[in-house]
Amino acid sequence: MKISVYIAASANGFISNSRNVPDWLSPEYGQGFYSICQKFKAVIMGKKSYDILAPGYLPLTTEGTTVVLTSKHEKPANETVVFTQDRPTEIAGMLKDKGYTNAVIIGGAITISAFLKANLVDDIYFVIEPRLFKTGLPLLQDVDTDNELKLLGVEQLNDNTVQVHYAIKK
Repeated sequence: MKISVYIAASANGFISNSRNVPDWLSPEYGQGFYSICQKFKAVIMGKKSYDILAPGYLPLTTEGTTVVLTSKHEKPANETVVFTQDRPTEIAGMLKDKGYTNAVIIGGAITISAFLKANLVDDIYFVIEPRLFKTGLPLLQDVDTDNELKLLGVEQLNDNTVQVHYAIKK
């Protein structure tokens, strides 16, 4: 199973501002976000990302699987949502057993870090937004390994926003 990360970042590397409000993201980021989620039909995210998106902005609403990493179990926002405390390897296995060949992680730092530590991330799409934040959320938390990246592509999305696509060398 191929697992990608699709994430926006400020020009100085934060994936969220200190207010944890996604009002700094370009429409082009949103279009790419929904596009990759619709293409893969298997989406992985942490509970904070889910709380920001649910119920009205979840990328999958009637088909596919939205895996939310959380210890809290509540009523899902729609039929695609699965709450789990499983480890990344178990989540990847569950998605593979459901017939998915690709999945995308859309946030946040704890979830991305857990899958990276488990050596399950194959590539990362960074959408670099033209912002500098004094403080914010870094991409990784408690990751104690270095990963070499291979540039796969760069695309200018609008006058000020670029998407950089890297493979993780394994």
